[in-house]
Amino acid sequence: MNMEKDKLEKDKTEKDKTETDKGNPGRPEGESGKKMLERMNREHAPLRDFGLPYADWTSGMHILDVGCGGGATISQMLKLSDGSIIDGIDYAQQSVDSASALNREYLGSRVHIHLGDVTALPFPDTSYDLATAVETVYFWPDMPAALAEIKRVLKPDGMFMILCEGSDPDTNTWSQDYGAMTIYRPEELAALLKNAGFTDVSFKRGPGEYICVMGKKAHGGIYAGN
Repeated sequence: MNMEKDKLEKDKTEKDKTETDKGNPGRPEGESGKKMLERMNREHAPLRDFGLPYADWTSGMHILDVGCGGGATISQMLKLSDGSIIDGIDYAQQSVDSASALNREYLGSRVHIHLGDVTALPFPDTSYDLATAVETVYFWPDMPAALAEIKRVLKPDGMFMILCEGSDPDTNTWSQDYGAMTIYRPEELAALLKNAGFTDVSFKRGPGEYICVMGKKAHGGIYAGN
């Protein structure tokens, strides 16, 4: 009886675990999710340092950070564009809370954090000079819909930048610990951007599997349905 009771309690505990407890950074939840976001803010710093300099930085930019996580990318971009205004969006409430807390000095003035989905961005057309997606496209189930939305909200000549730590599905092993996620080669992401109508598509390789994939919205604002 005791063994059966222990098994039932163990099964219940496993069932009650949040996705973060199970090792999925795609949707951080609760206290364990908060700690995971703090860790990712630190550990993704080298990736940000590698990729963000490839953007065309000027003062006063209007920037969108998609899948803003713990908010460290927003914090770093505030320093790269003087007087910039940055919107962050994430579908996990814990990410919204953590990103807001990290950037509380500028919250409501230069920084605005939103709960939402990349396939239904709550922003007007042609709003942003730059959109970033740092360590997040792995978890997007509908890439064409997501890319169409990002292109919709970019200004003509606005840049979309994707930064990833994992880019070789044949050799990558850590992604297997995190459930449903897709590791893209840079060539695959570049092809997706071109298919979505982005122009000037290119990519850079960094240390290990680091990649930075970039594309721009063409003049004329061509996107699905327009």
